[in-house]
Amino acid sequence: MMKTTFKTTRLFGGEIREAASWVAHMFGYKAKTRFGRLVWYVFSTCASILALIVAVGVIAYTVELVGDCHSRRKQWRLVNSPTYLHSNDNQYVGPYIIYYGGLPYGYIYNTKKGVRTLTGIHWICKSSDGDSLACFSTIEEHKRGYFNRFTGEEVIPAQYKKAWIFSEGVACVMDGGALHFIDHKGHTTMDKKFAYTPRIDDYCFHNGLCAMQGDNGHLGLIDKQGNWVVSPDYSWITYDTKGFWLIQDSDWNYGLLDSNGQVLLPIDYKDIAIDDNDSCIYVWRLDHLNQVLDFDCNVINPCNFNDVEKMYYETGEYDEDGNLEYASANNLRYRTSEWYYGLMGRSGNIVTPPSYSSIEAIGPDRYQCDGPHGTVILDDKGNECVEKL
Repeated sequence: MMKTTFKTTRLFGGEIREAASWVAHMFGYKAKTRFGRLVWYVFSTCASILALIVAVGVIAYTVELVGDCHSRRKQWRLVNSPTYLHSNDNQYVGPYIIYYGGLPYGYIYNTKKGVRTLTGIHWICKSSDGDSLACFSTIEEHKRGYFNRFTGEEVIPAQYKKAWIFSEGVACVMDGGALHFIDHKGHTTMDKKFAYTPRIDDYCFHNGLCAMQGDNGHLGLIDKQGNWVVSPDYSWITYDTKGFWLIQDSDWNYGLLDSNGQVLLPIDYKDIAIDDNDSCIYVWRLDHLNQVLDFDCNVINPCNFNDVEKMYYETGEYDEDGNLEYASANNLRYRTSEWYYGLMGRSGNIVTPPSYSSIEAIGPDRYQCDGPHGTVILDDKGNECVEKL
């Protein structure tokens, strides 16, 4: 056995040496001396070993490549099996229903049956009021439909260009370029259709009302029969989770409606912010006065300011070192978040609204105020004085 192996090795090495000799003769090399033959023997032996190492490396790489391809193919078949469930990027949309939202595409999986019920999904969105149907979008055509989040089965096929979640038993969909509402079977619930606008955040019903665009291009609120409860008179309208409707006019001024569409605050505010944590409403009036209201729109803080500071005026007298002396004025100066100033009494009473870009004390009871109509001099009570600058 060893003899045969030795012969085989000699045969392989001899072939390599003969090939190397042929190449060497092409370049004019001839081993005529004993030293030359020795050099040639060492060279041919090294070439034989190197060729053997290369051959072993190529064979090992080929085996690894074939094994890797087989492993990938096996993994691909496993991942694409209708019974396979990924371990990451999963979220429950029902008691036994999981949505996988990873790559290359999402799917709905029924853990009770151990099978995928819906594949090729781009995204899903379930209703906030616990409705049985959830909206989904396909990854190829980006069409939208609905599936039952308790069974994972498709209920309304993906056929709409746009669709929103079910709210209060109905859902808004876009079909043929117009918006209308459907029930859980996909049947139209009203004959009226409306134009789509991205100015509306969501086309969902809240306490029986839904924001919609009228024929005049403005926004209002409709009921489930498509009748206008709040006329389309606004440039923007959106629902807040506390049950309010924020509205804006064409000048971007804010107002507030209650859950039934009744006016709580007229459009007389530069901004309105509803704070869920503090259970209050922050308002910025057009006269730059900031106030804090409760959820019934009663005033909690009539003047919400950022800081208050003393003001100092020149007395006209000098100290021993020749420095001009200053004294504090009777009133204080307060500032709102918009950097407008007003006068405040020492007891905290508001003397003037924050209508001025700057206020400086020029006497114990005199204040130079720069406003939108020029500079005026006010006294401690906020009355304009006759003296001019």
